[in-house]
Amino acid sequence: MNDASPSAFGSLINIFLEPRKTLEDLRNHAAWWWLPLLLLVVLSIAFQVWYANRVDVSWFADQTLAPSADKMTADQLRDAHARFTPVSMMVFGIIGSVFLVVWYLIQALYFFMAAKVGGWQQQSFGAWLNFISWTSMPALLGFVASAAYMLSTSSRQISPVDIDVTSLNTLLFHVPYAHSGQALASSLRLTTIWSWVLMVIGLSAWTGKDRVKSAIAVLSPYLLCYAVWIAWVAARS
Repeated sequence: MNDASPSAFGSLINIFLEPRKTLEDLRNHAAWWWLPLLLLVVLSIAFQVWYANRVDVSWFADQTLAPSADKMTADQLRDAHARFTPVSMMVFGIIGSVFLVVWYLIQALYFFMAAKVGGWQQQSFGAWLNFISWTSMPALLGFVASAAYMLSTSSRQISPVDIDVTSLNTLLFHVPYAHSGQALASSLRLTTIWSWVLMVIGLSAWTGKDRVKSAIAVLSPYLLCYAVWIAWVAARS
């Protein structure tokens, strides 16, 4: 085991090789939260720009509008179709990528408040943002897998479901793009589960709680969110 002082860039690799030790080290480096967050946001934006310039936009518009096409007039359908351009797709993709920062802040706030309510050893909000940023690093491998898929095909008719190769929708459920429940089915990824595992390991290391209690603390809000989401999708179906 390497006993050298940890570095921010070295931690990008070590979070996969020695997750517990790396997360223990990161506890003392709350100011490093920006590195994995910046990396993931930049990669997400770059990927969205690449996809918008690679996909057949007319085909993509047809796929997106198909579930609601029978409820629209010909003029409405034509106007909606015309709004799909590479630029508009890039703008919405970039907005979605920036929302990643908001999602990180929400998760960090949960752990910050849970630490106060649960009497855990106090950590600053910045420390929990650092925790979320680093435990989200498996998403990087999701981008690598999606990029490999994009490079492996010459087709321009590639749906977001096709390229999201680590999602359980792609692997198991096969709900078509833009159909009811697709976003829900696609939201759970192998990389998401990996991040949850890192959170459990990290929370145990940071608080001294056993893995079971740490798993309950980590997974409870996500299970609640999924329960509400499933109920909402079922009500709309």
